[in-house]
Amino acid sequence: MRLVRDDPIEPDPAFAQLYAALPDARDLWPWSELTEKASSPVLYLGIGAGRLAVPLASAGVELVGVDSHPDMLARLRARAPAMELIESRIETLELSRRFELVLAPSNILFTVDRLRGAARHLAPSGRLAIELTNPHWLRRGPDEGVRVLDFDGNQATLDVDYHLADGSVVTQRAHITLIWPEEAANWLAAAAGLQLLRMFGRRGAGLEQSPSYFIEAAPREEPSQRAATVSRR
Repeated sequence: MRLVRDDPIEPDPAFAQLYAALPDARDLWPWSELTEKASSPVLYLGIGAGRLAVPLASAGVELVGVDSHPDMLARLRARAPAMELIESRIETLELSRRFELVLAPSNILFTVDRLRGAARHLAPSGRLAIELTNPHWLRRGPDEGVRVLDFDGNQATLDVDYHLADGSVVTQRAHITLIWPEEAANWLAAAAGLQLLRMFGRRGAGLEQSPSYFIEAAPREEPSQRAATVSRR
């Protein structure tokens, strides 16, 4: 077993090699649905080597990509030289721009600092779309190829196996903070001043059965904004 790690402070080159070896995503839901309704460009946090970003760009979505891993960005830049790519940790990201849609797939925004970094880049009318690992799924017992090494309800350590085309198996070890769906609305509001618009599982799976779940959130209206909205009705 070859073990790789996702470390934004000391990036592991083997982590980029793994993601570059994975096939591009074929099912773009729900990101395709979300980007269809958004103004361009769309900010993509944790864009990686492009297995989701390249198909989205091929479908006509203009992306601004952010990742802390230089090797990931180098591989994506070779595939999509026209795409705007920025090397930065999400926690410290300062683009001096705001976006109508910010995407964060693959359980990237599980910390308060990262959530706040994403929220800083939302336009007042913008939307933040997040994918998070589902603690209910982990507690029940995940699918084959995912091993829970530690789980205390607040955090988890996982090993995820990837079977590559050459027959080798590479394992990614992840240490994550868990956000329970029941706590998501309060977490969004308290951490980053966001309001929950909708929450849903993967297609064909109930919220508690889905391996990951999705959140769509927006900046909360200030009291003065709510009053102005009411007065116009």
